[in-house]
Amino acid sequence: MAGAGSRPEAVYTLEEIRNNLEKGEDAPMDKNPKLPYEPQSWPRFLLGMTAHGWFLRPKVFPLMRQGDKPSADPEKMMRRVWGFLAMWGVLLALLPTSWVGIAAAVWVAILTPGIIEIHRQFQNEPEDF
Repeated sequence: MAGAGSRPEAVYTLEEIRNNLEKGEDAPMDKNPKLPYEPQSWPRFLLGMTAHGWFLRPKVFPLMRQGDKPSADPEKMMRRVWGFLAMWGVLLALLPTSWVGIAAAVWVAILTPGIIEIHRQFQNEPEDF
């Protein structure tokens, strides 16, 4: 779910290719490759995409190419999540609970179609080797 971040590191891949070329037989399936980033859980991934869409609709992260200026940093998105949660905490402290509950229900109703759309677009089932 981390896109290109879930690909094995280039140095690791090259070393594995060299090691297996010397053996002269088919390489075994690499079930635990060295990844540059830890894969995220599906809920955390959805939270990051929702933050990227400013909590109105999940928005996918752009594919970065060499020389691109990063426009969406997943770590920055998680800071947005904490800020968003803090905002809801302040609203709960200042406003009547029923108002905040109604606002939260409306927000969930607005967000749900986008979550369903993203869920359908991504392969989020583990692969069996």
